[in-house]
Amino acid sequence: MSALLQETEHYIQTTEEEYSQIASVKMLVDNIYAKGSFFQLSLKTLELMRRFNGLFDRVIKEEDQTPRLVNQLVITSQHLDQQLVREF
Repeated sequence: MSALLQETEHYIQTTEEEYSQIASVKMLVDNIYAKGSFFQLSLKTLELMRRFNGLFDRVIKEEDQTPRLVNQLVITSQHLDQQLVREF
């Protein structure tokens, strides 16, 4: 197996890992809102939080789990997680 293929496979997440990451990001976002520490965040991060919350509500709470929406939620949670790590 080539090194590139092995490296690519390393980054592929299972559905359980994706939902675990989404739950983790949701806890971070809720914690930020509870503490009121969102004032120090960049506009980019705030926009990602807004998108994440909207997608989370639609996919998880309203159970609209179309592949397109679930994929958008996964990608948004990954970007938001990275952005929050940079800013904190």
